[in-house]
Amino acid sequence: MRHRHFRRLGLLALPVALTLTAAGPPATAPEAAGARQPGGERPNIVFVLGDDFGWTDLSSPLTNQGNPNDFYETPTLERLAQEGAAFDNAYASPNCAPTRAALLTGLYAPRPTNNIYLVDDLNRGGDDTLLVGPPQGLPDEDVALPAEAVTVGERLQGAGYTTGYLGKFHVAATPSDITALHGFDENVGGTHAGAPGAYHAQNGRFVQQIGPELDAFAADYTQRYVDENIKPYAHGTDPAAVDALVGTDKHVSDALADATIDFVDRNKAQPFFAFLSPYAVHTPVGDKQARADLLAKYRAKAPGTGPSDPAYGALVEGLDQSVARVVEHLETTADPRRPGHVLADNTVVVFTGDNGGVGRFTDNGPLRGEKGELREGGLRVPLIAWSGDPDLVRGHTVHHTPVYSADLHTTFSALGGADVPADQPLDGADLSGLLSDATGAPDRDALYWHLPGYLVDEARDQHPQSVVRSGRWKLIYDYESRRWELYDVVADIGEQDDLAAREPQVVHRLGHKLIRWLDRLDAPLATLREGHAPLTFTVTGETYADGHVSRHRAQTLVVAPGEEVPVVLEGPAAH
Repeated sequence: MRHRHFRRLGLLALPVALTLTAAGPPATAPEAAGARQPGGERPNIVFVLGDDFGWTDLSSPLTNQGNPNDFYETPTLERLAQEGAAFDNAYASPNCAPTRAALLTGLYAPRPTNNIYLVDDLNRGGDDTLLVGPPQGLPDEDVALPAEAVTVGERLQGAGYTTGYLGKFHVAATPSDITALHGFDENVGGTHAGAPGAYHAQNGRFVQQIGPELDAFAADYTQRYVDENIKPYAHGTDPAAVDALVGTDKHVSDALADATIDFVDRNKAQPFFAFLSPYAVHTPVGDKQARADLLAKYRAKAPGTGPSDPAYGALVEGLDQSVARVVEHLETTADPRRPGHVLADNTVVVFTGDNGGVGRFTDNGPLRGEKGELREGGLRVPLIAWSGDPDLVRGHTVHHTPVYSADLHTTFSALGGADVPADQPLDGADLSGLLSDATGAPDRDALYWHLPGYLVDEARDQHPQSVVRSGRWKLIYDYESRRWELYDVVADIGEQDDLAAREPQVVHRLGHKLIRWLDRLDAPLATLREGHAPLTFTVTGETYADGHVSRHRAQTLVVAPGEEVPVVLEGPAAH
């Protein structure tokens, strides 16, 4: 029986790598505290999570198998990918809330202390859909993590880290929960909101979707600020347009860089974890959201081969400049814990996105689909790791191993020597050995996604599905049609050639694996909508529904309205 309801507590509570080099599956949890740290000091961790930052939004070809964007410019991320470790098979969830929940908890969505599959709710397809998605998040509240969830912030706090959250949070019921319940000593700008509302401050304050703590960094641009923090990172921008920023409203991407640098400076005497979560490049996207100097630059550029939106380009490069400022600060600031070194020599910087790109602003090609869908274009994201210490991150390496957002929770816990009790197993894999050695492939043969609901609009057509990616194969199950699709995503990254009819053994092997995973996690399924006629079908094989697996031999099943619609895997006669 499923138990997915939680009371809110009070306070507390495929494999190879390529060298430029290239690498590949992770141990499921960090061993005990105290993994190798240079000089005996645990590394600082700076994590940057771009919002809606797609697989091909980078100008680097290293994270997207040679498919860089030829209009939007990301020189800093390009440099970090070249000097560090790039992943070209990195996956997230189909949109931001489930990815953030997986990152924070290290768990797949069906786990009861995650239970977040989609932004808002699981019935974003209207009132006429065949199925109805189950409840998610907390009962009678926003899509938010329960207090019982153990976040990466809590694990690192327990290992002696000072933890700071800067920017969009989205999966907390209230802003105060970020520090009271979810493991961060400081929250600067995070709320329950999923979008910034507006990108510029007004009269020295940001809008209410952005937490008021960031207002300390919301003052208008001054000449000194522009000279020190904008001009050094400007590439191909009209100097007059940069100077014209003086006296205008501060952009939230610049304010978040300011806040991150301030957090680093105040906490550099002990290990720190800075979770920088930009609001860029989420909608709204338009001229009013772009920083004026960058908007002018992209308006003057010749269009690229794909979507070439000047306002979006300004947001992308503005985010890149924020990363540039933080990295340069790490490279030029003395490390009080390691005399003679700068902070970068004992810091791991990781950048990734929270879902695939939004189709009207960016070109996910050659991937199929976009944000909100379980196609590759909705799931694949850039992932880069970098450090000034090659023993922490082996540079000039491209990893081809499929990895998932939840892996970063486990990896950061391992880097920080955080203990993971045996009664708190993680779904994420530890990539720290892979980062440092390039041969420490994680011990895992599959990744899974489960979306028991709908996201249907003018651009997207996502219906209830479950997915397994194993090696070169990606198998998709559709609950409405009871149909399986199989793709070789190494040879057919665009998911154009469905091989299910030609590879029945692969379908059965991976389908069996998917059913066992759903059963192991006690995953909830969508139910047949009231008012529909019962579904009747005959099965020889196995099914999963209502929290258990059943075997059938030519058995007729009837699913009544209100009952879960099962996974059906036809196969040899069941005994």
